[in-house]
Amino acid sequence: MSELTLYGHIASQPVRSVMAYLKLSNIEFNFELVDFTQGAHLTEEYTKLNPYQTMPLIVHNGYSVWESAAIISYLAETYNQDNQWYPKDIKLRARINAFLHWHHQNIRDPCMNYLRPKVLGPKMYGAPEITEEIEAPIRERFNQMLADIKWTLASTRYIARSANPTIADIFVFNEVGLTLGLFNLEEHPEIKSWYEEIAAIPALKEITDQCFEIVRKILG
Repeated sequence: MSELTLYGHIASQPVRSVMAYLKLSNIEFNFELVDFTQGAHLTEEYTKLNPYQTMPLIVHNGYSVWESAAIISYLAETYNQDNQWYPKDIKLRARINAFLHWHHQNIRDPCMNYLRPKVLGPKMYGAPEITEEIEAPIRERFNQMLADIKWTLASTRYIARSANPTIADIFVFNEVGLTLGLFNLEEHPEIKSWYEEIAAIPALKEITDQCFEIVRKILG
């Protein structure tokens, strides 16, 4: 049995990003489902491992690490990884780290702040449909995020401005993937080309397919 366990739910974008990194880096791990729809992340048992009650979480030889970016860094150092996804080259790794710090507020937040009231609230929790007045500024921030992605890709076609895709691309891919119903990908050819390239990565495609199947069941 592996000494490493990943806790989370495949519907979670950060969980999928960590899972993809593990698979792409050939790191053996166990997966422990944390069913957030049943409040499993709020239990006393889980809170002892992660006091912030978030996903993903890893436990490695009894030591727990939470927050997806911190997990990637920990895994790379612990398993002495040096691959295209999170290379040891200090300058390239610094660019990836800079993006991962920037990602949460500037990619994940605009995606989730739109997805929650537009889709998740009405579908999962019986919340009322979002009004046009409330939606307008949220969508404006979402559109700015799409513009930021295009601006970033314009340099080298990849998120960390690297010669090849890295974990930074996977982080953005997983966030954008769940919002495809909120915008027309065909209207953003730069993002479409990049998205299709990342989507074709075999390990990521397998995870994404599993996610979309589960999300369809959750949303009905």
